[in-house]
Parts: sequence; C-alpha cells; structure tokens
Amino acid sequence: MDEHLLSSLEEEESTGSELGEACEDTYDEEADQQDSAWIDKHHPGATDAVLSCPACFTQICFVCQAHARFAGQFRALSVAHCRLTDEKFAFGKKNKSPLEPIDEGAAAQADSRNVFRAVVCAECGTKVGVMDHENVYHLFHVLTAT
Repeated sequence: MDEHLLSSLEEEESTGSELGEACEDTYDEEADQQDSAWIDKHHPGATDAVLSCPACFTQICFVCQAHARFAGQFRALSVAHCRLTDEKFAFGKKNKSPLEPIDEGAAAQADSRNVFRAVVCAECGTKVGVMDHENVYHLFHVLTAT
C-alpha cells in the first residue's frame, strides 16, 4: 500500500474519535419528536406532501392535497415563507397557454374566477404557484417530500 495513503488513513483513524465526540455534542435524540410535535400543533391535518421552494429549499407548505389529474401540482389553504405579488395571471379556454400574465386592465375586465395572483418564496423570490379568488393556493413549482 502507498505510504502516503497509509499515513492518511492512520491520521483519519486517530482524529475519528474526536469527530465522533463533537457529533455527539450536537446530536439531539429528541429533535425528531419535537419537530413532529411542532408540525402537529401548528399545521394539523393529513397531508399528501411537504412542499419546499425549488431554489432555496425553504419549506413552504406542510398541509396540502395533491391534484387528482396533474402530478406535481398541489392545493393548500395556508402556506409558510411565501408572499403574494401584484403580478396577475388569467386562466381560461381563450388563453393560448394555461396560465399567462395579464395587466391590471385585463384583470379588471376578466371573470374574477379566472384571475390568479402570483405566489413567491419569501426567502428567494422564486415563483412557486398562484392564489385563486377563494384564497386557495395552487402550488406547482415546488419540491416534494412525502
């Protein structure tokens, strides 16, 4: 075996116990239970997934329902670490794309049921979905964890 490799391995073995002790100091055996209790208290109800921002990985939704037909799309009544913007979108059969930006004049003339406001991650500003006229969030640019 190469002497340099052998000395590196021996050095790692000698410092391994120090690293193990440092990890033990920062490890909390009860952290998972405490985190679970916090989620249950602040976000009660069953969920299909926990959603995160795809750019900065900030968790943005703890209780949501998966869309019945479209994989990767979710709806929720509440979100965390998100904010609404003034940007509006229209959705309807007349539009060429399913969701396209519209200006204030078009938004005023459009059926309010077909006008959505953009929802962005409060941490990094990435668009993660839209909110409809009933204040339901439709999230589709998200990472999921089940």
